Amino acid sequence: MTYSKTCGLAAEFLAPAEQSREGEIETGFFEQTAVQSALIPALLGFFLTGAVRLANGRERGPYVAGASVALSFAAAYFLIVGIPPHPPVGSLDKLVYGVVGGLVLGFTIDSLRLPPFLRWLLFPAVAGALLYWLESPGIVSAGFWVWAGLGALWLASIAALWRLEAERDNGLNPAIIIMIAALGLAAIAVVGGATEIAYLAIALAAALFGFAAWNWPVNVYPYGASLLLGAGGSLFLLAWITVLHYPDVSLPALAVLLLVFFADLAARHMHLGESRAGRAAAPIVLAAVCCVPALAAVAIAYFLNV
Repeated sequence: MTYSKTCGLAAEFLAPAEQSREGEIETGFFEQTAVQSALIPALLGFFLTGAVRLANGRERGPYVAGASVALSFAAAYFLIVGIPPHPPVGSLDKLVYGVVGGLVLGFTIDSLRLPPFLRWLLFPAVAGALLYWLESPGIVSAGFWVWAGLGALWLASIAALWRLEAERDNGLNPAIIIMIAALGLAAIAVVGGATEIAYLAIALAAALFGFAAWNWPVNVYPYGASLLLGAGGSLFLLAWITVLHYPDVSLPALAVLLLVFFADLAARHMHLGESRAGRAAAPIVLAAVCCVPALAAVAIAYFLNV
């Protein structure tokens, strides 16, 4: 056998192996979906919480540490979706701009320590402005039923905001509620074929998990507007985009998912006491109660899609 034939046979045997290695390089560790939508946001959520706290000093730092969730979510957005155009065109392009805008406003509110009644004036206005901007310019010429649907979304968001604000003095509870709601949205989106929404919702839940690791079993950083408008705003924007632009996602399931924000009312009946063990168990119990409407919503989405 000649040298050229030997080299040719060797090349034929080595080619598949080389192609396999190239495929592994193309889908490397940091390019895997699970890493981009879960591991990286969780690690960023944990480390950025400490970094934001240290960067803002002992007085202001604890109040704005929740900004780490929106920052981690924005980083995950760039990994999953990519860098959006400027100015943004589609609703998914506008998502990260809305998240950053809500984060800046929440950070400002926490830094200035605005009283609760001003927060309540700002939250509905910000929700309405974001919803209008998300659907502009087409919303200008929209009919009655479109406006009615947007109004229903706005009212649902205000109800969720109200429940989160009601729990803002109860330690980790608001973060737990948003996290379980985000996981429920991710599962419903998967059933409806909205994979990008699912990955982004998982990323938000993972970032919240990283933040929660600092606050359990003892709550260290209080719940503030940075977390509400950053993490909560990210969830609302994802839900709005899902309802308005993904027709295969079940609307009844999303309506049932809204009950997650009222799960704390049921969890209060489980008297755990004021002991250290009771306070540590409270977020876990709340998460379990939140899972009931979340799982019911996923089941509805599945059976309506069959």
